[in-house]
Amino acid sequence: MDAWFERYTATVSPEQLGERIVFRFTDGDTGTMSREEMLAHVITHGAYHRGNVGQVLKSISVVPPRDLFTKFLHISEPQRRQA
Repeated sequence: MDAWFERYTATVSPEQLGERIVFRFTDGDTGTMSREEMLAHVITHGAYHRGNVGQVLKSISVVPPRDLFTKFLHISEPQRRQA
C-alpha cells in the first residue's frame, strides 16, 4: 500500500488533486472531497488512531512503542542519516 501511495503522489497532477470526488461514508451519508483533501485525511486519520492506541496502552501501564515519522524516514532512506 505504501508503494501505491508513493507512486500515486509522484504522478498525480495539481489539476487532478483539485478534482472533487463524490463518495459515501460508512454510515450511508454522501460527501465530496478533493483528491488532495482525501490524501490529507488518510495521513491524519492513521496518526489519530496510532495516538489513541498509545494513550490506551499508557492507561493500562504498558509503554507504547515509539512511532516516529523520522524513524520511518531513516529506515526507508538511510542516506538521510548523513549530514
